[in-house]
Amino acid sequence: MQEDRGKFTQTEILSQPETWKETLRYLQSDWVGKLPHVQDYDQLVITGCGSTYYLSIWAARFLHCTTGVPAMALPSSELWYAGDQWLKPFKKILFIAISRSGQTTETLQALELFLKKHGQSTLAITCYKDSSLAKMSPLAITTTAGMEQSIAQTRSFSNMLWPVILLGEKNISDDLITSIHRSAQKFLSENEPTAREIGRDLDIERFFFLGNGPLFGLAQEIMLKMKEMSLSYSEAFHFLEFRHGPMSMVNHQSLIVGFTSQNTISFELPVFYDMQKLGGRTLAIGKGTGKPQGIDYLFDFGEKVSSPWVYPFYLPLIQLLAYERSMAKGLNPDKPENLSAVVEL
Repeated sequence: MQEDRGKFTQTEILSQPETWKETLRYLQSDWVGKLPHVQDYDQLVITGCGSTYYLSIWAARFLHCTTGVPAMALPSSELWYAGDQWLKPFKKILFIAISRSGQTTETLQALELFLKKHGQSTLAITCYKDSSLAKMSPLAITTTAGMEQSIAQTRSFSNMLWPVILLGEKNISDDLITSIHRSAQKFLSENEPTAREIGRDLDIERFFFLGNGPLFGLAQEIMLKMKEMSLSYSEAFHFLEFRHGPMSMVNHQSLIVGFTSQNTISFELPVFYDMQKLGGRTLAIGKGTGKPQGIDYLFDFGEKVSSPWVYPFYLPLIQLLAYERSMAKGLNPDKPENLSAVVEL
């Protein structure tokens, strides 16, 4: 029915603080002390398709920076049809396969190839316990709180970030879970009206999402959400790379969304300022950013949640922005054009 348009997506976006609490409790009780020791491996290979490929890019950069172990992200399809080019027998590899449904054909094929040729050092991350991926992998983390009815991934994606963070951090305290839950609720409630307002502004025609380091993977995922839900022009780039050609597309109908990092903010702020001078509107999202010159809108999730547990906070409000744009255009974000929830070949 028309009045039900988008109801699943909206619920799934706004429910994320509660689902995060559930996932973190599950990880604390079932997985602390039981995950592979990343430093025991020569290399991490992380794979997925679509959204979970972008999650893999974030995960590879995050784990490389956090643990010092070289990490590589690849689409599952490349491992399926060209695995020998990427997987070398002289390296001890931890293979991490990520799929919301656990039924994506390319990811199942990539995991099967690795198990046949390289042994049992695999970890699956999925939202469904009874999925083929969960059954195939010797270790499988199932973030069931992230299960969804809509096609575009929102809470499933953010809930699958938490196991990767735990791989790097190794422990989760009760105080941390409480802090994440409360901070997320507060952050969404304070900034939700602005996100909805921006999303409904159909004068904006072009969206650019910028991020450095691990945040580049999240910028790519949000770029995909904007395309899937609202059929809008959207692209993702590294902050300073944006000056090397892509900024030629910036005009008065552009929104530049930057996923900022405290470590690199001094390099990122001038990019906001330059894009503002070209006529674009700018939105910064990050931890303790403040609102200096060059930023029109700010989603600041404050200082209470320590890094790296802040990564999922970057997602819900921008997902909501894409949802509102879809609704304003008369589309149904629950059912994006030409897409299905699972790609099975």
